[in-house]
Amino acid sequence: VLLATDARAAARLLPGLRVPDFHPVTVVHHTTDDAPRTGSALLLDADRGGPVAHTAVISEVDPSRAPAGRALISSTVLGTPPSDLEAAVRTHLARLYGTSTHRWETLAVHHTREAVPAMPAPHDLRRPVRLLAGLYVCGDHRDTSTVQGALHSAHRATTAILKDLGAAGSMHRADPTPTAQAA
Repeated sequence: VLLATDARAAARLLPGLRVPDFHPVTVVHHTTDDAPRTGSALLLDADRGGPVAHTAVISEVDPSRAPAGRALISSTVLGTPPSDLEAAVRTHLARLYGTSTHRWETLAVHHTREAVPAMPAPHDLRRPVRLLAGLYVCGDHRDTSTVQGALHSAHRATTAILKDLGAAGSMHRADPTPTAQAA
């Protein structure tokens, strides 16, 4: 059995599994008639001059995500959002994109209290994925607290499963089939 879920759900299903502390994340989605001229680039605010950690014109990557004929901008606020979230985000986005945001329409605001597992020092970067014979768990709570960490823990778990089952070679259909070499 491979349990691939968030830490809290995993602990409900497997009592005794450690549940880390979490960091909240808020994602704000805006739409506008005129897309900022950044293309598909992800803008990061290294100076932390406002609440937005990163933002992107999502419709430049996937036009089907935006309302017809409009641009979709998605922005991420890490931690507890400010009480004046809408005004603070608009002010910060105007500075980041170098354009007015007054005509931007807020489509949605999604706040997730337990979005990202905390990684206080010293953080165990490679928590075990094999718990018992035949029982495996993966997720961002078993590795680094990122999407990449979740994927890496899933790779570690599937590798452990294949090894425990005695599977040899690649399980990927795209990998070439080994051929016998002439002696």
